[in-house]
Amino acid sequence: MSRAAMVVAGLAVGTVAGRYLLRLVWRFGVRDSRSLRVLVPSFTAVSLGVAGGIMGTTWDVLPVWALFVALAGVTTVDLHHYRIPDGIVFPTVAVLLPLMALISLLRDRPGSVGQAVAAAGLYGAMMSMLFVFSRGNLGLGDVKLSVPVGLVLGWVGSGYGQSLMAVFLTFVLASFFGVTMGLVVWGMRKWGNEVLPDPLADPANRRSTVFPFAPPMATAAAVITLAVPAIG
Repeated sequence: MSRAAMVVAGLAVGTVAGRYLLRLVWRFGVRDSRSLRVLVPSFTAVSLGVAGGIMGTTWDVLPVWALFVALAGVTTVDLHHYRIPDGIVFPTVAVLLPLMALISLLRDRPGSVGQAVAAAGLYGAMMSMLFVFSRGNLGLGDVKLSVPVGLVLGWVGSGYGQSLMAVFLTFVLASFFGVTMGLVVWGMRKWGNEVLPDPLADPANRRSTVFPFAPPMATAAAVITLAVPAIG
């Protein structure tokens, strides 16, 4: 298949997956709306189409597609409810590991899975440290999300060095996006615009600096995941 065909395939798979994703996020309490019915399938389709176009005809794109679908789901839930559901994160890991093992066997690359696990371990350790030092500002769901993200970052790397560097760059980029988003949210709240209200917050003691971290994590993960195969 040509890259153009992979783009079309990604758009088709993403559209179907996005429609299924709508039902999943509704189960986690996200309120149905006309805009959500358009945005979630569209965003998922575009992200999978871009990944297909960049990575081309290769089985390696399948774990990337699986991750991007999961990221669309957790981002949607986190924006609405400030939580990352285990019901998306854990099944994603359960899909990624056997899928990677199967592809690595078919392509005679048995070391690819170990590389992916090492990257997931590094990202998980980095996020765990950030969780400890943040003193409650970072959620445990963000730490859990680093596992599937790390698996795919390790998967797309051409070696342990590149994979671990991808994890480090994703961590730095997610932090940058997070600080930027936090400043924007803080500024708008200071001006009286309650954007992204925290449904878990105490009304008498609202923290103006709290915001969902899944969007910065997902954006950074997508950028680096696609940049690694693009630059070779």
